[in-house]
Amino acid sequence: MVVKAKVIAVDSFGSIVQFASGVKALCPLRHMSEFEIAKPRKKFKAGVELVFRVLGCKSKRITVTHKKTLVKSKLEILSSFADATDGLVTHGWITKIEKHGCFVRFYNGVQGFAPRSELGLGQASDIHSMYHVEQVVKCRVVKCIPSSHRISLSFNITPTRASEDENVKPGSLVSGLVVRTTPETVIVDINASSGMKGTISLEHLADNQGLAASLISLIKPGHHFDELLVLDIEGNNIVLTAKYSLVNSTQQLPIDVSQLSCHSVVHGYICNIIETGCFVRFIGRLTGFAPKSKAIDDRRSDLSEVFYVGQSVRSNIVDVSSDVGRITLSLKQSLCCSTDAAFIQEYFLLEEKIAKLQGLDREGSELRWVDAFSICNIIEGKVHEIKDHGVVISFEEYNDVFGFISHHQLAGTSMKKNSAIQAAVLDVSKIDRVVDLSLKPEFINRSKKESSTIKALKKKRKREQKDLEVNQIVNAIVEIVKENYLVLSVPDYNFTIGYASLTDYNTQKLPHKQFTHGQSVSATVMALPAPATCGKLLLLLKHLGDGVDTSSSKRARKKSSYDVGSLIQAEITEIKPLELKVKFGSGFYGRIHITEVTDDNSAESPFSDYRIGQTLASRIVSKGSKTKNIKGGHGCELSIKPSLLKGSGEPDEGLPSEEFNYTYGQRVSGYVYKVDSDWAWLTISRDVNAQLYILDSSCEPCELAEFQNRLRVGKALSGHIITVNKEKKLLRLVMQAPADACGELDEKNYDRRLTCHLVEGSTVGGRISKILPGIGGLLVQIDQHQYGKVHFTELTDSWVSNPLSCYQEGQFVKCKVLEITRGVMGVVHVDLSLRSAPDASRDLGSSELNGGMHTSIQHVDKITDLHPDMVVQGYVKNVSSKGCFIMLSRKIDARILISKLSDNFVENPENEFPIGKLVVGKVLSVEPLSKRVEVTLRTSSALKEPKSGNNPVDHISVGDIISGRIKRIQPYGLFISIDHTNAVGLCHVSELSDDHIEDLETQFKAGEKVTAKVLTVDKERNRISLGLKKSYFKDEEVQASPGQSHDSAIGINDTIMLDEPTVTSQRNSASMEITNNESDNGHQPILADAESRALVPPLEVPLDDMETSDIEGDVGQTLVPVTNADTTAGEKKKRGAKRKAREEREQEIRAAEERQLEKDVPRNTDEFEKLIKSSPNNSYPWIKYMAFMLSLADIEKARSIAELALKRISSQEESEKLNIWVAYLNLENEYGNPPEEAVKKIFVRALQHCDSKKVHLALLEMYERTEQHKLADELFGTTVRKHCNSCKVWLRRIQSLVDRKSDGVQPVVNDALKRLPQHKHIKFLSKTAILEFKCGVPDRGRTLFESILRQHPKRTDLWSIYLDQEIKLGEADMIRALFERAISLSLPLKKMKFLFNKYLAYEKSTGDEKRIESVKAKAIEYAENNLA
Repeated sequence: MVVKAKVIAVDSFGSIVQFASGVKALCPLRHMSEFEIAKPRKKFKAGVELVFRVLGCKSKRITVTHKKTLVKSKLEILSSFADATDGLVTHGWITKIEKHGCFVRFYNGVQGFAPRSELGLGQASDIHSMYHVEQVVKCRVVKCIPSSHRISLSFNITPTRASEDENVKPGSLVSGLVVRTTPETVIVDINASSGMKGTISLEHLADNQGLAASLISLIKPGHHFDELLVLDIEGNNIVLTAKYSLVNSTQQLPIDVSQLSCHSVVHGYICNIIETGCFVRFIGRLTGFAPKSKAIDDRRSDLSEVFYVGQSVRSNIVDVSSDVGRITLSLKQSLCCSTDAAFIQEYFLLEEKIAKLQGLDREGSELRWVDAFSICNIIEGKVHEIKDHGVVISFEEYNDVFGFISHHQLAGTSMKKNSAIQAAVLDVSKIDRVVDLSLKPEFINRSKKESSTIKALKKKRKREQKDLEVNQIVNAIVEIVKENYLVLSVPDYNFTIGYASLTDYNTQKLPHKQFTHGQSVSATVMALPAPATCGKLLLLLKHLGDGVDTSSSKRARKKSSYDVGSLIQAEITEIKPLELKVKFGSGFYGRIHITEVTDDNSAESPFSDYRIGQTLASRIVSKGSKTKNIKGGHGCELSIKPSLLKGSGEPDEGLPSEEFNYTYGQRVSGYVYKVDSDWAWLTISRDVNAQLYILDSSCEPCELAEFQNRLRVGKALSGHIITVNKEKKLLRLVMQAPADACGELDEKNYDRRLTCHLVEGSTVGGRISKILPGIGGLLVQIDQHQYGKVHFTELTDSWVSNPLSCYQEGQFVKCKVLEITRGVMGVVHVDLSLRSAPDASRDLGSSELNGGMHTSIQHVDKITDLHPDMVVQGYVKNVSSKGCFIMLSRKIDARILISKLSDNFVENPENEFPIGKLVVGKVLSVEPLSKRVEVTLRTSSALKEPKSGNNPVDHISVGDIISGRIKRIQPYGLFISIDHTNAVGLCHVSELSDDHIEDLETQFKAGEKVTAKVLTVDKERNRISLGLKKSYFKDEEVQASPGQSHDSAIGINDTIMLDEPTVTSQRNSASMEITNNESDNGHQPILADAESRALVPPLEVPLDDMETSDIEGDVGQTLVPVTNADTTAGEKKKRGAKRKAREEREQEIRAAEERQLEKDVPRNTDEFEKLIKSSPNNSYPWIKYMAFMLSLADIEKARSIAELALKRISSQEESEKLNIWVAYLNLENEYGNPPEEAVKKIFVRALQHCDSKKVHLALLEMYERTEQHKLADELFGTTVRKHCNSCKVWLRRIQSLVDRKSDGVQPVVNDALKRLPQHKHIKFLSKTAILEFKCGVPDRGRTLFESILRQHPKRTDLWSIYLDQEIKLGEADMIRALFERAISLSLPLKKMKFLFNKYLAYEKSTGDEKRIESVKAKAIEYAENNLA
């Protein structure tokens, strides 16, 4: 900070200054001026007030500066290592200058270092000529490591041009054009036209030192490098490398310490060698150190004799210390051997490149001569010279190319000078223009194409070569020993020629192992012939992984091992359906189980992205015994789960617990490893398996029939646990989530556990075990040892004559569980249904009733659903001479007397009504208590019955007071059966009471005795209108029934009608359906809204077309017009006019309501489409459309509607879109496969378009509603991390815990108080306390209120809420004690008046006069004291 201070003393070491507050500080001599001053007292005189900037405070001593640049600096202040962010520009002062750079200090003792390359000096410039100690400099932070207190600085404020290019940075690949060369360096123009220059040193031209020296001598300006790796940027100089090992492994090279993991093998290069070890550099300045003990297998060797500066090496990461940035490496060949043929591949590619550069000076720049000497081709030549070690061959067409045949390749053939020969090509040295030849018969014969026999051998050879695969181990024979590699032949594959390197990256300077001609070796196929390999088959010798055969290396190899938890680099050697075989280190082998690839076993084909030879970062999770099929190898269990690879590589870090901890109902995932006819076995983890029974895999018969084909080996499956066997580590799974009601089941309840996942109403798969004789139904297997019974009436959707004909034993069926009962001995009985829609009605089919009328027969499950005159259908159960019994459903039987069996005489009931016959009849009577139902099969009984001569309506007149019982209650009024008659009248809701009635069913009950007044009698329309208003009985002696004191709307035309006739014509049936069902089905808003329209009468129900034959049923209730004989003609005329006006008004209302009905309730897709087009931004019709498609079981169509809605609804209508997302989430939660993943995908999409908090809360509410508590808990963790400041989120969590009666409320409250802003604490705590009072533990609520009031005792609103909760709880002592505390507070008079009034109101509600007076007295006393 900048302050003003007064100089109070000046000395040789500086000056003492004093601030205005009296605090003293020291201004050192070097900080008294920008430059060195000889006479400080001349400027700093006692009493002078100057401006200073505080440098720091240490040991209660404050230091300030008067340097003008620092005092007036507007740049950011660097006062701690944490403030040193990359790119920060600030002022500092130089404290020390050395050859390699400057040390710069900042405030509070913070110090950094600027290397020479960042000082902006030339190559020959002296640092002291440009900078001096105590000079103020402007510098830029390049890199900071706060943990080690290191800051790298640069005096170049703007980054160099090289670093400004985003494509040119350490670790990036660039191209370059050679500008000029020196004996040790190649200077290139990066990216050809960017103007940036880079340098490639001799050591970085190639991994092979000899080829690098040859290459630099041939490179000329204009040569183009396709791929160069940027190693570092030193000022304006960009350091590049052309090493294939570094360029090809760019993605794996680390730039930072955090990217390294222990036991991984990384490419690098040696940047320095000292006596105690080697320094290996990667990208930038990231450097590791390999101590001598870890650098070579033989400690007696000198490091300078084993390695050279710039050598490419493979290093094994032994230890990483992120705090100090220290990396410990091992360069031992036994741990760092190559796992591919990249080293020799680069050798051949560079050899070809050098040969092409050599050819530029010749006429044929292209290597055309090489095409004539393809490997294994037969070439003709002439013996040019015979030497001691072999024969030199010349070629007529190529004078500058010579061939050579060693004695081993002569195969005993004698040679003469100038004699012509035919030999096979084994190797071509493009640089030396020498071809190695062989006269062995196996090479000569394999290339001849003279006869059909040879052609057949060619086909056989092609077939054999096709079998040669990468990573295959073969036996080979040494044919030629070259300086850097071996030429090998593979006898098992028709003597195919291959090439193997004698050295590796780390053993280039070491003497290689000696080989002899004809020696047999073991090698691994690394690469097949291709342009990238110069057309050569590349092999890897097995001995390269062993390093130098010394006693110390053998001991090291014997002791070398990997701890459990170590991170390693493993190479895939074999891919199996359920595991990956890998190798790593020096002769170590292991496997990666299929469950160790992903964290949740959700990937369908987890091995599809891997290939043989690929290197994977893996973690050792366990060690096994020696692998049986690999001699001398150790079998380790590895894992490549992303969650396990996050650690730093320390042993045992991040390893999951291997405890067998599985619970009932838990959802697990695994992969199928075995399938038979009834069972599928899954692997859940390396040690845990699971079983899935065929009937638990699906409920669809077609899927059950394809069980073995559908569940192939390696298929991913998810299921829920129903049994756990800890000894065998075996689980039993089902696909559907089991019921939570089973709780924790022990082994004693094993049988119960097996059937606990069966829930009434659930759909399960079954297999017909037995067809029971007669009408016994079916016995269906639904579990391994559990069977269910299908009743005869539950076999088919429609009523058919022989329902068992379409089933056979062994057939798979889809069942619905109707009922589960347990016997006394614990036997479980399950009732099933094979009907696809058990609650739907069945068509009568071919059976007809009442003259061919088609009727919908409803399936009856309860006896209360039956009523007289109802048409029913059933199967004959038993027949006797007195009649028969029929089955209406699995629980309801009906009796048919012999006189009711037919309209005609039945001579032999057993023959005409055999057991199992399908019959149609009509209910005569129902006795629910005794469960007796009587049915008739006669169809003409109603027509033959004589009409009644007495009309009961004739005895009823307008103004009569009648008594009766309520027959039925509808929203628009009451139907009343009039005593001593068969007539039924309607009392409209407007005539029930003088006061308005909200809910009829709460005021009236069916069967209740009432007294009513006859208001109108319509003889033409067969209707009687009644009234129950008290005003109708003022002048009458009869009193109205108690409970009828309700008001309604104005009176309307009330009607009298038949009590629900069932068998009517289609026209009458339609009109009756409107009257009886308009409030039940919810599709008629006309009468349901009658109460809210006080002056609008409800829809009139026309019954004019009702025929007398239909009215006069078995019950005997008839409707006839009733007139009053004493009514005058004038009164009739007035009533007729009123009735006509009323009818016209009702017709207008009915037409309007019907139009509204057609608009609001679409019945097909076309109507829904029209509705959506009219209001595309309204979410309600979209959701209704989705629900409509779900009712048709078209799930995919419902999904497509949801997607279309999300596209159509405007982005500005956020709330409407949110409604669609919530509906979509509910759909996937119900029908997704699997639901959890489907919901998660929709949830992630919703977050991108809607408010994050609203979406999180909506999903939380869905999980809680569907009781998916585990998912709700996981989601809350995510929600609270993103919205920790939202009070609503925390309250949602509290609500969930309270509803579940959980004890974890208090920890959540504590966590919320830590994260919520202070101003939200009162709101959160008060609402949490209210939740505890309502649904949880009141004592916890009291504790929360007390904690709030302790801090805010004068908040009357909090007192009021607290008192309200106690009053609702009803503990009088607690309530009064709390009131006494409240009125004893010292608050403003207005607030105290509120508390006294609340206290008084409570006491009045209890009715205790003494306490009421006591409260009044206390209020008066408080007022007097306050006024005094």
